[in-house]
Amino acid sequence: MVTAIGIDIGGSLVKLGAVDGSGKVLARGTVPVHRDIEFPDFVHLVTKATEELTRQYPDITAIGIGVPGTPNPQTGMLNGRCPAIPALLKGSLSKLFGIRFGVPAIVRNDAVCATHGEMRHGAGRPFSRFALLTLGTGIGGAMVIDRKVIDGPDGLPPQLGCISLDPARTDIADPVPGMVENLASARALVNRYRQLQPDTDATNAEAVCDLAKEGDPIALQVVDEVARWLGQMIGIMSNMLNIEAAIIGGGLALAGPFFTDRIARNVRDFVLLKPGRPPVIVAVEHGNDAGVIGAAALALDMFAPTAKE
Repeated sequence: MVTAIGIDIGGSLVKLGAVDGSGKVLARGTVPVHRDIEFPDFVHLVTKATEELTRQYPDITAIGIGVPGTPNPQTGMLNGRCPAIPALLKGSLSKLFGIRFGVPAIVRNDAVCATHGEMRHGAGRPFSRFALLTLGTGIGGAMVIDRKVIDGPDGLPPQLGCISLDPARTDIADPVPGMVENLASARALVNRYRQLQPDTDATNAEAVCDLAKEGDPIALQVVDEVARWLGQMIGIMSNMLNIEAAIIGGGLALAGPFFTDRIARNVRDFVLLKPGRPPVIVAVEHGNDAGVIGAAALALDMFAPTAKE
């Protein structure tokens, strides 16, 4: 059985999994981390968790690592900043893990990994062209064109959260005026609700969506505002690239059809329907496993091509 290790690095938790060629997660592990962790300590903790998985599945073929930054595909070194875990700038995880475990290892942006996982083994399987949006603290994601996840030069992923939708907004002018990340991320949804309802106890997007489902008029207004902004964003991408679908991931995807159906209704207002058609709006299939599955699938597709479907 062809198996890879997928590693998905977040700001507070690293998720790991042994994944087979069909995208099935055979075993899982987690490692709590924090923003100020030193690079040697990070490597030690994640190496130890990886060793536990390789004891269960000793014949791994490759290792894929998703990081919250912009890694150079050739060197594994991150370019620019990595606010979630600054220590990742200090070394090449692909080089270190490749040497330690004796198999090829790759490092890619975490949203690119999640997109590859959904393309190969999840909600993206029926589509040739789609966007994946991760709606969390910010907005990330990637594009698939003709069944290929699009990376930029030196591994730079698309900056989907920087699409400007309301440039006249001086209150959200940083770093790009009126960008969608400041209008429609999970953080933006909570901030907007707390602006309109200052005495609320809701501190996360799930709580605001639950209130909206219960009929809270302010929460419904905010959810509809966010869905409208996302409809505008997806409409722009659809008109440019004729995408067939937008796959919604991140914390807001947990609201399910209550949220995705609202986006779909708004997309129609921003898409030229003839000769095109509004893209399908669906949630990710693999939820929190998407990054692990995608990192492993990327590694298998590069280094064990017989594992492809």
